[in-house]
Amino acid sequence: MSKKSRILVIDDEIGICEGVKRALELEGFQVKIALDGRSGLALVKENGFDLVLLDVKMPEISGLDLIGMIHQIDPEIICIMITGYATVEMAVSAIKQGAYDFLTKPFSVDILLLAVNQGLERRILSLEAKRTAWVKAEMQKLAEKKNRLEELDQAKKQFIRLVTHELQSPVAAVENYLKLILGGYVPAEDQKDILEKCVARTQEERKLIADLLELGYLEMVESSKVSRTSPRKVLEQVIEEFREEIDQKGLDLLVEVGKKIPEIGASPEQIKSVWSNLISNAVKFTPDRGKITVGLQYKKGALIGRVQDTGIGIPLEDQKELFQEFFRARNAKETGIPGTGLGLVIVKRVVDGLGGEITVKSKPGSGTTFQFRIPA
Repeated sequence: MSKKSRILVIDDEIGICEGVKRALELEGFQVKIALDGRSGLALVKENGFDLVLLDVKMPEISGLDLIGMIHQIDPEIICIMITGYATVEMAVSAIKQGAYDFLTKPFSVDILLLAVNQGLERRILSLEAKRTAWVKAEMQKLAEKKNRLEELDQAKKQFIRLVTHELQSPVAAVENYLKLILGGYVPAEDQKDILEKCVARTQEERKLIADLLELGYLEMVESSKVSRTSPRKVLEQVIEEFREEIDQKGLDLLVEVGKKIPEIGASPEQIKSVWSNLISNAVKFTPDRGKITVGLQYKKGALIGRVQDTGIGIPLEDQKELFQEFFRARNAKETGIPGTGLGLVIVKRVVDGLGGEITVKSKPGSGTTFQFRIPA
């Protein structure tokens, strides 16, 4: 046992304090005394101790009441009660309050040392157990972080492979078309059709690059401070941008916005990305004369946005993959309508970054409903 352990004796009998102090100092312990509970508690706050010997009955604050006060300062301090009026009930009460042991006056030096040494051993074991638990918890956290970093690294590599493939495909197609023309394999009357295909593929490439840049920009915005933004105003702006396309297809647009819509901590670009991608999909995949409903409400401390259409819908087996990079539902590809497979990825990144969530309900041929919820 380390003889440098710090011990405090609290007793209103000066003879007991001095006798215990002298006996413990002979064994190499550092000992201080206090003649009442208040001064003893002050010493605990100022100095800290490994073990406290305290009398049960003292003026103002009893030893039993002191136990809880001491443990509020340091739960690992060992408290040993000393009294000349020992009863079973008192001993039980002391143990319930958190006392480690109970000494009855008068006691011998050997009994005192036995109780003190056992109490200090208990403290050491308790502290070691806590330290071991903390180390295990930290190791678990590190292991989880390591696994997460490995998952992110793998996802990054997969993303780079996908990006490389998606960027190369349109360029390769355009290159092959142009080589056919330059090689004289395409009659003059057919070249216009080939060139139109080249333009379409370059437009796909430009849209893909734009979406990739937007993804990168939004990740930068998420990590910086953003201002307060009005989702209502951003929604109105986005609807105006799609107004011409909506009118050309003869779509019935219904906008349902609540009266009290608060601003949220987000950049206008983030909120615009959410509305633009969801409304764009609804417009693209809803047949002429169909219907689109856009809603924005404030309920229970959160903004609830909704975009519902009467479009082609999404097969159930494809819905779980919707928010993966470059994924497009099977029936969406069959329509021939171009897309990058990044729009919904952008939406989810923004919503997740703002502490929200997004859900989808859909059935092929019966339309789709996307709903997002963001804490306001």
